[in-house]
Amino acid sequence: MKTLTELLSAEAPLQPGCTLPKRTGDHVMVGRNHGPVFRIVHVHADLAWIRPLTHGQDGLVPLDRLRAVEPMPPS
Repeated sequence: MKTLTELLSAEAPLQPGCTLPKRTGDHVMVGRNHGPVFRIVHVHADLAWIRPLTHGQDGLVPLDRLRAVEPMPPS
């Protein structure tokens, strides 16, 4: 399993193919449909500040590496 740092690194060949607009509050994944779900905390230019929904560290990632996902149901 890859770490968050490995997933967000510039060298990772992630082509999510998601062209939907992404805004603050949206739920996203990095890359394809696997891995943790993040919430976008803030968007500036082509970068998103993301925070994991479960646990882990916040991160900055280019918007074109994110795939929009449906919101998780409340627990």
